Amino acid sequence: MKMTFLPIAIRISGKKLLIIGGGKTALQKMKTLRRFTKSITLVAPRVCAGIKQRDFTIKKKNYEPKDLSGYFLVYACTNNRALNARIRADAHKKGLLVNSTDDPANCDFISPAIFKKGLMTVAINSTGRKVNKSVAWRDKIRKFLEHDHSTK
Repeated sequence: MKMTFLPIAIRISGKKLLIIGGGKTALQKMKTLRRFTKSITLVAPRVCAGIKQRDFTIKKKNYEPKDLSGYFLVYACTNNRALNARIRADAHKKGLLVNSTDDPANCDFISPAIFKKGLMTVAINSTGRKVNKSVAWRDKIRKFLEHDHSTK
């Protein structure tokens, strides 16, 4: 089955986001999300050093389905594909959308490569298949726009 993702911008004001996992992938996801909201909770039994120094809610524990209650979007960032699939199945029972990082076939939505300057945001999406190319395009756009003073 062909994966098709609709590129949209979604309102997250007043919404809570959940990241499950505490490694480098979760750290990278958290850094991206922090540019748009501070309402992030992370659930993981252990967290990497970069996460420990952040100012958002961290629950040091193993994932349980009840952890999903009250959240709008869920990011399954564990290094265990079976656990990420279980998180997605549990989230679907609650009507939640899930991003299983590094596994587009197990995602309800994907996160694009993002460049944000002031009120303007550019997002590059390759349907999760060519992430490095998306990042390269984003970086080219960033380089161009950083020298464009009309974007202020």
